[in-house]
Amino acid sequence: MLGVADYFWRLLPGNPILRRVVETGGKRRRDLFIRCGYLGFLIGVVIFSLLSSTSSFGSMSLDQLAKVSAQLFRTTSYWQLGLVAFLAPVFTAGAITQEKDSQTYDILLATPLSNAQIVLGSLLSRLFFVIALLVSGIPVFSITQVFGGVAISSIVCSFAIAAATAFVTGAIAMAIAVFKVGTRRTIFSFYLFITVYVAGLWMLDAMDYFHPVYTDPISGAVVRSNTSWFTGIHPFLALRVIFNQKEHLPPDLLNLPASLQRWPLGWYFSSPHTFYISFMFFLSFVLVSPSILFLRRLAQSSNSLNSWILQKLRISKGDKTRKPRAVWSNPIAWREAKTKASAARASILRYTFMTAGVAGSIVLLVMYNTTFEPDRSIRLPDSYDQVNGTLTIFGRNDAPMRIKSEVVQYKEPGNSEKRDVGLTQLPRGTYQILGPLTYEPVTRPGAKANTLSSLTIGPLDRKVSAERTRQFLLGMIAIEFAVILLIVTNAAASTVTREKEDGSLDLLLATPITSRYYIWGKLRGLVSFVLPLTAVPIASIFIFIVNDVIHLVGGQGFDWVVFPESLFILPGTLVVVIAFAAILGMQMSLRCRRTVMAVMSSVGIVLGICVGLALCGYSAVDSHAMGQAGLVFGAFSPFTLMTLLVDPRYVATEQFGFGTADPSNISGARLLIFVFGWAATGAYTLVVWGMYKSMVKNFDMTIRKQSR
Repeated sequence: MLGVADYFWRLLPGNPILRRVVETGGKRRRDLFIRCGYLGFLIGVVIFSLLSSTSSFGSMSLDQLAKVSAQLFRTTSYWQLGLVAFLAPVFTAGAITQEKDSQTYDILLATPLSNAQIVLGSLLSRLFFVIALLVSGIPVFSITQVFGGVAISSIVCSFAIAAATAFVTGAIAMAIAVFKVGTRRTIFSFYLFITVYVAGLWMLDAMDYFHPVYTDPISGAVVRSNTSWFTGIHPFLALRVIFNQKEHLPPDLLNLPASLQRWPLGWYFSSPHTFYISFMFFLSFVLVSPSILFLRRLAQSSNSLNSWILQKLRISKGDKTRKPRAVWSNPIAWREAKTKASAARASILRYTFMTAGVAGSIVLLVMYNTTFEPDRSIRLPDSYDQVNGTLTIFGRNDAPMRIKSEVVQYKEPGNSEKRDVGLTQLPRGTYQILGPLTYEPVTRPGAKANTLSSLTIGPLDRKVSAERTRQFLLGMIAIEFAVILLIVTNAAASTVTREKEDGSLDLLLATPITSRYYIWGKLRGLVSFVLPLTAVPIASIFIFIVNDVIHLVGGQGFDWVVFPESLFILPGTLVVVIAFAAILGMQMSLRCRRTVMAVMSSVGIVLGICVGLALCGYSAVDSHAMGQAGLVFGAFSPFTLMTLLVDPRYVATEQFGFGTADPSNISGARLLIFVFGWAATGAYTLVVWGMYKSMVKNFDMTIRKQSR
């Protein structure tokens, strides 16, 4: 027993790898700043939520205080999980390259430490800082217990979901490191995968197709579950379940179909939050176990996973010949733009990204244009005979019947209000009959009631409604733009530090190349590198605009999915914001000595700026007090500007002074967005130019300071 206890003591608490991090982690200034920033941000979220929820606590009842506390808990939990989801990949991804880059990996394997001690010590050392941040946030969540309304079990589940997310992230990073597939690029690929995973599954969850169907035992109706197939494997979807909101409650186990009641599907759908916590901790154990078993065996092997796969596929990596390529007038710009894109891995990722983006837009367009066949419908102008005053309703008896007046009631999908419209004023197309038919009263015996007195019609129900189409389209282009920003930020953050580490920067500085020539070449090359990727969201918007124009030319009824002026505003905005992320990453790459630190700092700053601008932009647009000025401020936030352009109904509200929610009465709002969208592009251009001039001016001094 003493031997077993001593083994576990040496495995965890006595592990020198973990002890080094515990003893030195709190002494570094960077870690202290991150802790203070994390707690300060959570406290700011609490204060802002309290101030925005109410103005006076003294006049509130206990029930109102409980609701405020529940809302505070939801907001803080979302932000805590978001911070952990961002910080965990950043800290755990260091396990991929730190030991190999510092040439200490072979020395570590030569020590008497066992495989378990090395793997678990490295894993827990990466997770120690993240878990310490979670523990430090407990006093912030304790504020919710002052007003009540939040169960302690919900707080425990919130922290457990965040901890499980951190552990599985660290386990994946450790598996990548042990199986020798970790490189500098893997840090970004690992972080990018987690971002796409979280955002992509969140979008798929919004589709009813992925929500299982079951029978309600009370009403007997067939309903769809509030939770989807992805709730149990997605951190934010699992977090929604613990809030006990009606729209996110999972179905009871006994209400599920018999095929879904079996374990583990019954557990997965009836309690997705506990399944997520248990499954992610189990997955962490599964990922760590092979690392412990094969650590030294894989380290002694000369083949990596990539070379082993190439050998099995009989693909040689020998010398290849290629034609000479023409170099640009600025060779540094050519190197940044072409050498990154010409790599096999980069080419595959680029074409995969572009193909997936365009294919997703086409699939969404097909689903938007696909309509359900109604039971009763009319086809204008063929159904209405204006001379005889008759109307043919298909699906009933297909025989013309008299109609009292050509004015009918028209109802838009998703809108409860109806409006009077003439049959001759409606665009050509097929319309469905809504509600029962109303006939003229019979005035003489034996007469047939075949004269319609009123009629309610509406557009055909689409497989994906216009509102949902805008949401999916906005989500896709927002994710695509966020991925592009991450790509250019990562590439820019490593562009100078990479040359510092391999010594090529000293050779460049010994040539006649000036700092202006060097920095401008880097910036131009980075922007040129991601320009093909930037065309993906623009192409997605272009596809829907062309579809709307075809409907407009054909005389069919349509509603703009995207404003056509988006093609004149978004390209300039996206390119200049990408240039801003590139010049910011280059500045951090110039100031930092290590690539990992430069990437972490650049991604954190870009993410903070984008989130801050989005919060300010959406707050300004949603503010009734600001009125039309909200559109002006919203246009200076890239993601808010996307929302204003993609969703025309978002700006058709009364606070902008247009007095109606009719999309046809928003020409003034569209003019403001167009003018100040270009004004924002000009402002970002000035910021980029100022940062470029400052970087050129301080380049030589910064390099000399780092050479000391």
